[in-house]
Amino acid sequence: MKEKAVVRTNKPYRSAPSVFLRLFSVNEDGHETLIATSSPIPKIAAAEICQIFEQPFTIAPSVDSLKAVLKIPGRTAWASATASEAQAAALQACLQHDIRTAMGVLVMVTLSPDCAIVPSLKAVTNVIHREAPSVIERTLVVGFDEGLYGQLWVDVLAVGL
Repeated sequence: MKEKAVVRTNKPYRSAPSVFLRLFSVNEDGHETLIATSSPIPKIAAAEICQIFEQPFTIAPSVDSLKAVLKIPGRTAWASATASEAQAAALQACLQHDIRTAMGVLVMVTLSPDCAIVPSLKAVTNVIHREAPSVIERTLVVGFDEGLYGQLWVDVLAVGL
């Protein structure tokens, strides 16, 4: 059976503007093991990441690829964009911050059920690769949302800036 991943947040202190993401692996009997803790991440980014992992139709990355991204230390940046074309949404998200120096990128793509998954993901990954060619670690999480109606939503968490 494939190992399941769970992501949770942890606040360093009550008034902090950011949180830590904690990645747990869950084995068959439900036992959780902490395998990675991120650098501080904006609360809005952490909420979106946790929400997409809880969706029933989420295609999550491997635990190892997610761990590789979250364990990269340093400053983080969060960007999000919605568009009817995958390339446009990814480019809008990438241009919100200078991600060329990022060491890792977590990309979350939320598709409407009528989007073509393969061409959409290919377009998003091509834009991410072009905008951040020096990224060492990448991981992709895919989810579906019926409320998008012909659009897709691209979230980018750049780490190690």
